[in-house]
Amino acid sequence: MRITWLLEATDHIWGGVKVALEDANWLHDRGHHVTVVSRTAAPDWMPLRCAFLRVPDFRREHIPDSDVLIGTYWSTVPWALAAQKGMPVHYCQGYEGDHPDCAAIKDRIEAAYRLPGVQHITIAPHLTRRLQQQLGIEAREIVYAIDHDVHVLAPPRAPQGPLRVGLIGPYQVAWKDLATGLAACRLAHAAGQPIVLVRVTNTTPAPEERNLPFPVEWHERVPPAQMGAIYRSLDVFLGTSRGAEEGFFLPAIEAMAAGVPCVLTDIPCFRGYGGDGYALFVPPQDPAAMAEALVVAGRVGDVRASLREAGVRTAARYRQNAHGEQLEQALLACHRQSAPPVAATLPPGPRTLPGDTGDLHRLTATLVERLRTTAADLHRQGIHADATRFLAAACCLVPDDLELRRELGHQHYLAGDGAAAMQIWEELQARGLDDGDLHLNRGMLLHALGRHDDAAQAFRAALAAGARSADTYNSLGVALYRAGDLGGARHAFERALALQPQHPDATANLQSLAA
Repeated sequence: MRITWLLEATDHIWGGVKVALEDANWLHDRGHHVTVVSRTAAPDWMPLRCAFLRVPDFRREHIPDSDVLIGTYWSTVPWALAAQKGMPVHYCQGYEGDHPDCAAIKDRIEAAYRLPGVQHITIAPHLTRRLQQQLGIEAREIVYAIDHDVHVLAPPRAPQGPLRVGLIGPYQVAWKDLATGLAACRLAHAAGQPIVLVRVTNTTPAPEERNLPFPVEWHERVPPAQMGAIYRSLDVFLGTSRGAEEGFFLPAIEAMAAGVPCVLTDIPCFRGYGGDGYALFVPPQDPAAMAEALVVAGRVGDVRASLREAGVRTAARYRQNAHGEQLEQALLACHRQSAPPVAATLPPGPRTLPGDTGDLHRLTATLVERLRTTAADLHRQGIHADATRFLAAACCLVPDDLELRRELGHQHYLAGDGAAAMQIWEELQARGLDDGDLHLNRGMLLHALGRHDDAAQAFRAALAAGARSADTYNSLGVALYRAGDLGGARHAFERALALQPQHPDATANLQSLAA
């Protein structure tokens, strides 16, 4: 595909711009023809491998012909539509209408979001819900990513001296609320906890940050490739954002990948990372609660170990290849909205392999998408055995696409081939997938096969991975009952009813157990 990104500014380090440029590099390496178009100079803070074009504005004559034209910040979306140089796509990494600084232009932001003919992609569940519930927009949601080559796991730290507390972001952005983080550090320091604040900012430090009663280690405009070493030096990471304005906040996941215990405000962004136990959550704008939590996360050994383990597990979900492949598929789907239908047979002419790697990647992506679409049609018709054949063919073309393998396992299960489904799910688990849906699927199949002890373990893994629902606890209780653990079964049914007091199956199972 010919893919063009419209970015207002690329000469300054911002998280959303960094992700867009990393995506542009990944898609370029994948074989697509990618161009970044910006009003400013090319970034000097990270290497850019795709084409770059500096323009005075985003008028049509300055935009290359494209298959998809991606606007990131809200103000670039109307330009993407007006250019008529490819399917306009809005890549939403945060809803600007929530920003207090944008209150006066919120109507313009919403109008840009609602422009007809624009396709939308989001990177977090709460953004997908926000667009659907508030604006009536259906978006394609993809998993986000961090660079695991930069953010590698550090050895466990046992703080002996002052706590090294990480606080990242621009103080001048009010809804980031770094002021509360500074106030929390002051309270902890006043209570006798020695602190070194590790302050990372992409803007000039504000005067309010200069006169602090504890040492501050300043890092300004740090290139992304150097951030990993900073995270690995921390004892605690603080995330202080105060509300729905925060779209994702990459530094929190990057800190988790390094094994740093996290204290985060209780907002949709931070709660939406998936799983459980990866942070101590505190109310927004509550410095006392934040101060207490950072001391607990920094000094209590069991808490540190638990947060580290859960954080590493959570960060493992956000990998560049999974993100890039989902983005690529989403862009292909967006492009099909404007492209004529692809012929079912090969066109006349030479039937030789393409001449370069880029052509091969494009051909592979097109074939995979057609196979996947056909499998989805067969699934809707209930023809699951045939759907597995098309998905298996797609998996041969992209063997490292774990989500595609997951789809194949589910189709095998629906087709009645439990052994094939189990083989795929256990392979995915061995390759590092650790989420509630995968463990729940394994648990249900193990239970159906009569392997009740193994099924109970799978349901426990689902609970640990975040699938904490009454249904999961009830399934665990049934498996434990079948395995002969009546006490464990009773406890599981009681936990189900604690979450959902009127759960009919858990109620009946607990009554039967008592009888």
